[in-house]
Amino acid sequence: MEPTLNDKPLQNFTPNERIALVKRIFNSVTPHYDLLNRLMSARQDVRWRKFTAKRIPTDATRVLDVATGTGDLAIEIAHRRPQVQIAGVDFVERMMRPAQTKTVARGLNGRIAYAAGDALALPFRDDEFDAATIAFGIRNIPDRAAALREMARVVKPGGKVMVLEMTFPKSLGLRRFFEWYLNHVMPVVGRTISGNQEAYRYLPASIQDFLHPDELARLFSEVGLSSVKAFPLTLGITYLHEGIVP
Repeated sequence: MEPTLNDKPLQNFTPNERIALVKRIFNSVTPHYDLLNRLMSARQDVRWRKFTAKRIPTDATRVLDVATGTGDLAIEIAHRRPQVQIAGVDFVERMMRPAQTKTVARGLNGRIAYAAGDALALPFRDDEFDAATIAFGIRNIPDRAAALREMARVVKPGGKVMVLEMTFPKSLGLRRFFEWYLNHVMPVVGRTISGNQEAYRYLPASIQDFLHPDELARLFSEVGLSSVKAFPLTLGITYLHEGIVP
């Protein structure tokens, strides 16, 4: 039987147990996922994706969005960069059903294609894209270095690997407030709207278990990415990291 967060803390899960937990949770939260993202970030998640889309290379024609989920980042990139074709992949296929519906509704189905895909074994050739993005997904992947290497593999030399992810702000006062919000507000709001207690215990735990922004920047360098940059967003509760494929 797969363990739950009632059995042990997230940091004690094995990689395989964590992957199974992620699949179970994201298969269950899909109907309320977008609404809860907007509510619990006070719509800052929209702003964060807009900033990420702006950082896509201006000459890009093909972009990969890993862990695309309900397609919000892929759709934002398509709106901002009308010359770009986008591939969105996720290993939880149910999450992509709303993505496909939203994409068709916005008339973007000719420019965004979704497919099942594992971040650790992307179904694409080497050097196929001008940039690869992942938004709020890498903290769900136990082997983050392998995920970054795989994203870099499918990006052309000179292209970008980009990670948008929540973390803890550096300010101690803000950190304490954010920790209180994660542990006391997010689970209550998530459980009330979605009815899914485990999911909205997992999401705060996954943020608190994630790398410090400086650690993620070092990981970018360790996997061979160059010109690594980190952009703090909304007082540092979220960061965009990017690096260039040599």
